[in-house]
Amino acid sequence: MDTATRTTIVRSGMIAAVVLVGAVLFVPGLADRVRSALLHVVGALRALGHGTLALGDGFVTAIGVTLVTALLPVLLAGASRASRPEGVRRRALVSAVVVLVVAGALAAQSSTPGGRFRSVALAGLVGVAIGSLADAALHARHRAAHASGRSRRVAWTLAAVYALLVVLVATAGSPVDGGIHPLLVRAIAVGQRLGAPGWLGYDAVEFTANVVFFVPFGFFVLLLFGARAWWVGMLGGFLASCAIETVQALFLPARFASVDDVVANTSGAVLGVLVGVVVLGRARVSAAHGLPRDAA
Repeated sequence: MDTATRTTIVRSGMIAAVVLVGAVLFVPGLADRVRSALLHVVGALRALGHGTLALGDGFVTAIGVTLVTALLPVLLAGASRASRPEGVRRRALVSAVVVLVVAGALAAQSSTPGGRFRSVALAGLVGVAIGSLADAALHARHRAAHASGRSRRVAWTLAAVYALLVVLVATAGSPVDGGIHPLLVRAIAVGQRLGAPGWLGYDAVEFTANVVFFVPFGFFVLLLFGARAWWVGMLGGFLASCAIETVQALFLPARFASVDDVVANTSGAVLGVLVGVVVLGRARVSAAHGLPRDAA
């Protein structure tokens, strides 16, 4: 597929997205009907068995908003035939402005405008950050290469330490958050009183922690095997997470195997891969400007 064809397809997608967003904003009740349809699907998935999509409805909706808005920077990059890496920040800014405008429009239709604005804006801006990372990775993938020398040796050492930490956390006889659970619950309650979105509850914090925990997985795979092995980091994160949940289900009665954890861990590995591509791409640029790669 040549550049012109790809650009035409992306622009058609953007037009469709604009039409959809316009309909959601200007057709009364459509946003609530879309949300209800999403939650109906999630409810059906929950009925499949214990541990399947146990996240709360509010957080599931926020994840949906995040996934949709993550497409914005990538679509903006694809819609321009002259897309350049230095435009990543500009596309991120434009996407953030769009998110805030849409959040304001949706808030104006709500009986609780402040809460609706915070909910949509936070979920949407997280999506823009993820989409901008993907945008930067797409532009860096052609110049990303292997880490080398001291950087690679350090990466192997850190990867070994991280792998040991994963094993210890995964095979602990009781949930690792058991000791801080009451404190975390109180902190979340304080955040809610201070105006945090309603979906930012314990399930959201736990899911986010699992995402962050697996970011190093994808990152180390990229450092050790290079950008061409991006799929290894993503697939490896999924398989490792499945293995962890299987061990917990079969051998650790105090732990709870969950599809949510597989989704979160795999998402973290994907983010780590994107970060790794960007880091290796920047290292190549620094090397091209005469700086030692290890210094990068």
